[in-house]
Amino acid sequence: MKKKILISTVVIIMILSMSLMIFAGCKPKMDELDENFAIPTAHIGANGGKLSSDMVEGGIKSINSNMSAFDMLQVGMENFYNAKYATIEYNGGVFMTLAGFIQVEQVVQSTKIRDGVGDADGNNENGATYFADNKSHSAFAKLYEKFIIRPNEWTRKAVASKKNGDAADGKVSYTKPGKRGGRLGIWDVDKWGSVKSYDTLDALVTANSNNPTILWMYDLQEEFITDSRGPKYDETEKSYKFSFMFDPEKSTEEYQKVMLVQLESNAGMPIEGLKFKQLMLEVVLWENGMIRAINVSEIYHMKMVLAGTGIDSDVKLTATQLFSYDPNEEGYKINDHINAF
Repeated sequence: MKKKILISTVVIIMILSMSLMIFAGCKPKMDELDENFAIPTAHIGANGGKLSSDMVEGGIKSINSNMSAFDMLQVGMENFYNAKYATIEYNGGVFMTLAGFIQVEQVVQSTKIRDGVGDADGNNENGATYFADNKSHSAFAKLYEKFIIRPNEWTRKAVASKKNGDAADGKVSYTKPGKRGGRLGIWDVDKWGSVKSYDTLDALVTANSNNPTILWMYDLQEEFITDSRGPKYDETEKSYKFSFMFDPEKSTEEYQKVMLVQLESNAGMPIEGLKFKQLMLEVVLWENGMIRAINVSEIYHMKMVLAGTGIDSDVKLTATQLFSYDPNEEGYKINDHINAF
């Protein structure tokens, strides 16, 4: 029997119309698996290891040291979708070097909050309420969009987007992390576009090439694993950690179709030859089986067609996702975000 899991990550809105021209020719370094990777600090979700079983539909499915890394991942994802409240904080970006010494960075952040039991198929069959946002900022491109999804409501609004109804002339500013900007930095918007309502979840998904209930999707089958490390138990952190390299083409076949639409619509020009060269995941589970964090590293090649000329670029995106299951997590109370929509 074929063993398969679909892992959802947050949507990555890459506004690269100018950035990719600058990045053209840069070759990002391929990653190597390391079973001793550092466990991300639990800035959110620090109580995940002590989550009560009644916070997960059907109880928390347990893991043990005899499991393979892939089996642990399956259990972790099942617990995530069955959690009655779940938050993913995504923080990452594109990091490139121009001419061997000029550092260029594009920040990519996202929040996903779910109140209610989820489902991996992306149909919201359990009637959960979702808030999701996607934020991207560089010297050349900025975007901020928000979604609210309820059983009978599917809405979106955005700024600095070219889509009809969005505030294309709106401004998104970003203050980097630090004393003033805090851990994740500060985002400011001067003018939002109008709220766009859809008749169904499918209509929202089709119009935006994005399903906020599952967000981006990899196809992670056991036979697609090209290398792995772990599981390794960390006594101090009370967590298991493990990592994978997945076949970058087979695991992203459907993901590439959605990503191509996003890239072309945001860049405003054709994209050819989109091809993934690396997909690496570093996963951390609390010892009770709840996902604590996932580090993601993607490398892909693409050619932008500008005035009939193809510009080849290799792009690397790295990010850390932190998971929480606490409805009172500071900064991640879903009603606060919905009321500010």
